Amino acid sequence: MMFALWAFVAWLAQTDPQALQRMAATERAFAAATAEIGVRDAFLTFFADDAIEIEPGPAGAQVTFGRAKDGLRNIAAAKLPLATRLMWEPFTGQVSADGTMGWLTGASVNLNLLTRDVVRRGAYFSVWKRQPDGTWRVWLDEGIALPAVWNDASPFRVAPDPDPGTVGRSGESIADAEQSVAASPETWRGRLGAHVRFHRDERMPFVDREAVVAWAANEWSGVRYTVGRTELAASGDLGIAIGGYERQAERGTWIRVWKRDLTNRWRIVFETSKMIR
Repeated sequence: MMFALWAFVAWLAQTDPQALQRMAATERAFAAATAEIGVRDAFLTFFADDAIEIEPGPAGAQVTFGRAKDGLRNIAAAKLPLATRLMWEPFTGQVSADGTMGWLTGASVNLNLLTRDVVRRGAYFSVWKRQPDGTWRVWLDEGIALPAVWNDASPFRVAPDPDPGTVGRSGESIADAEQSVAASPETWRGRLGAHVRFHRDERMPFVDREAVVAWAANEWSGVRYTVGRTELAASGDLGIAIGGYERQAERGTWIRVWKRDLTNRWRIVFETSKMIR
């Protein structure tokens, strides 16, 4: 017992109490760098060497994964001075208990610097990992288009922990949680945290379980999910699942953020889905 207590204290001492703030600050530095060196070089600087990109397959439910930096290196370097600027800022997110993995989301716009017109509006989502040298780097970056600029996306606030649920079992694996969601839309609804965020291509973000469930009742039926990959923090309390979906004639990709609640069950705290056109 004493050894277990000592190990827990030693582990706790290694965590960073400011991990979320450092991760968000690195996101802001990442965004600022694009104004100086362009999107390509800023992304190459702030992406982890093992960062992944989602590659949709021929069927909507199929996905594979490539090395994100390989694709970035094939993009031509920006011509300076820049004609457009990609701007974004973190709005909310979480980190794992051990401070080694986290997620952020917020508004993004692409601005024409000559006319000052907003060319594109969106919501980004990023998964970050703390590197061996203590720096934070992006492991996964995804985004959706929005029909209007996401206003009031500041100041930054911590995403709430999930409320205790009754679906699933204590200590379950993230694979078990995903399998239950794929098998039943009722289970998906039951897995949603009270303050879940749901991002959907060409729709303004949905916030809170009631809003997500109301929308899904009319527009998110008959969905077939497949899981392509999961990633779990070493502390076991935060996980990312990535896959593809099909519904009627539509197909796309999705990402879910899972967090354990007080009963040690997995709950969905964030989900984003992107149609493939």
